[in-house]
Amino acid sequence: MSRKNEQRRRNSLRTEFPIAPATPNQFATCIKSLSGAQGLVFRDQPKQQITPPARPIETIPAELVRGLAAIANSAWRAKTKMVDPTTGEPHEPMRRVWKDIERIYRHLEDIGFRVRNHTGDPYDDGQPMKVITSEHRPEVTRKYVITTLLPTLYWKGQIIQHGEVEIAVPSATDNV
Repeated sequence: MSRKNEQRRRNSLRTEFPIAPATPNQFATCIKSLSGAQGLVFRDQPKQQITPPARPIETIPAELVRGLAAIANSAWRAKTKMVDPTTGEPHEPMRRVWKDIERIYRHLEDIGFRVRNHTGDPYDDGQPMKVITSEHRPEVTRKYVITTLLPTLYWKGQIIQHGEVEIAVPSATDNV
């Protein structure tokens, strides 16, 4: 663009509106009419009271939540390693430690944390989990979670960590 055209464009964008500044008398009349209109609008309506929120808003430091999530993940990993997968019971040498892990779970639940293991649960595509791998199995009729790699963590009903899972998928059959 040439210098002359650029100058014309700038001048065309600089428009001036010939509006005279308001006099103090006009300004007072305007304020009076607005306040009268406000009175008409709100005259028939009762005054609304500002109410505080139903529950206090809590602000928790992010570091604390991350630390508690790490504790919950570690407790979950320890719990899954000390359980016999066939019976669901802890291995005999781990029974004393099992009680400590259960206590950690209870304390986490007391402050609002919930740890969800998805192993064995049916899987639907809309669930808030991250699928790491899917394995085709001919005997499967519906998708389900084979293994939970990372549990879903909830704090006061809100998801703070999405679970990571491996799922079993029915094998595709050729219907020709």
